[in-house]
Amino acid sequence: MTTPANEVPGWFTHALAQEHIDRKVTVDGTDIAYRTWGNSGHRGLLLVHGGGAHLHWWDFIAPFLADDYYVVALDLGGMGDSGRRPEYTPESYIAEIIAVADDAGLDNRSALAGHSMGGAVSLRVAVAHPNRFSHLLMLDSPLRPKTDDQEESGKSRSPFQNKRFYPDFETAVGRFRLLPEQPETSDWIVKFIAENSLTETDQGWCWKFDDNAFKTRMFGRGSELANQLTTPLAVVYGQLSKFFDTETLNYMRQILPTSTPFIAIPEAHHHLFLDQPLAFVTAIRTLMSSWACE
Repeated sequence: MTTPANEVPGWFTHALAQEHIDRKVTVDGTDIAYRTWGNSGHRGLLLVHGGGAHLHWWDFIAPFLADDYYVVALDLGGMGDSGRRPEYTPESYIAEIIAVADDAGLDNRSALAGHSMGGAVSLRVAVAHPNRFSHLLMLDSPLRPKTDDQEESGKSRSPFQNKRFYPDFETAVGRFRLLPEQPETSDWIVKFIAENSLTETDQGWCWKFDDNAFKTRMFGRGSELANQLTTPLAVVYGQLSKFFDTETLNYMRQILPTSTPFIAIPEAHHHLFLDQPLAFVTAIRTLMSSWACE
């Protein structure tokens, strides 16, 4: 018997009820929040959210991995419950990820996984610290050629800038939208993400992220780093993702080692682990298990 689309399934509430530990580490004067699940003696997996998101996007994913792995998820600076900075740079995000890994006790057998912008950050972590993590997972985080027509100079406006304020919590939750917008994500998952994305201020309720973190686009295409990457990589993407068309996939297969796994999550868009969470968990479990044999 299947669960109706608008009814919260048992696996979701069970996952949210699992034990976790919330911690903070100070990185260059800014408190960085992170959460852990599972036994710290197990092999580690560090999860990095996308732009404007936060660690709670992983709250219903991490518990399904925590039986076999020590799972850690952080709020990047300027997002979630982490502190704000005067300036956000690739270097500041790299430092935060390394500091969380160290503070949480993740050794170099641990894997690093990043979604969307988090994948771009994680790629730079793996290049800057090639021996810190055993493997890298880029989750619907594409690499594109420098000749791509889309502008990446930093002049194009981010949709996360100039956030709005709402008079009450319920109104704010009702205005939450995934970016890029997409169909078919379950209402109860979107509601959970929205409820954990808000903070109350003197001006009303608003999204937790610091909109100053998105004044420029700082990551470029990432393709220029492909030949510098020595950490084994896997690419997991939504089969319906607007960012993984045939041209992009062909290009990534050309510039990445032929041994790189490319795994499509069926019926998933860019927010692949919101769209198909259990299929996503299965893919990550399979990858981690295969890497244990290397």
